[in-house]
Amino acid sequence: MALPRVGTLIVVLLLSSVGHAAEEPRGLLLRKGMIAWQMNLAEARPLVEENIRPNTVQLLANQKKDEFGCGPQGKGITRCVWTCCVDLGEPDTVHFSTLWFYDDKFYAYSVNFGVNQFTRIAAQLAVRLGPPSREEQETRPNFNATMGGLSTYIVNTKRWDVGDVVILLADRGGGPLASQLYATYLPLARQAKPPRPQGEAPSAKLPF
Repeated sequence: MALPRVGTLIVVLLLSSVGHAAEEPRGLLLRKGMIAWQMNLAEARPLVEENIRPNTVQLLANQKKDEFGCGPQGKGITRCVWTCCVDLGEPDTVHFSTLWFYDDKFYAYSVNFGVNQFTRIAAQLAVRLGPPSREEQETRPNFNATMGGLSTYIVNTKRWDVGDVVILLADRGGGPLASQLYATYLPLARQAKPPRPQGEAPSAKLPF
């Protein structure tokens, strides 16, 4: 989900280059600061902006608005949702991120955004990191309950391997937030091997 932006421009990845060599991304940059790889949840928590929630069209009588929260997801893994605020450079818009911690150490995140921004963000990553290490295209099935049938959609995924970090950029076609940026710190990701619910990760071939 996205909200109006009220701060200055901050990019999602703190990436820079030395000469022509890409520097390894160091974590997720929020408007209030960097959540670095291996940072614990207590250190990361003050960087999450308070009382900023996604806009919900209509709530049921017993529902409350979504907000930042964390819970267990597998052995030793903590998943935090509605982490604000990530700025991808869209005018007047910020995004929420999902964070993963293993043994209380930050090791992965994802950010969903509109498909109309995919080409722009892919080009920015290519400038910062060079050409993708790998590009894939696959067809996935999708059951449409409204139409009462099975349809398919195309997933385009670009992958960058930079030091101990893998970045996946995926366009999953259709829907307002069908594109996703996913980054993971491999030394911890290889230990965590998190579950991969459908729709959480941008590709079925994750580097775990």
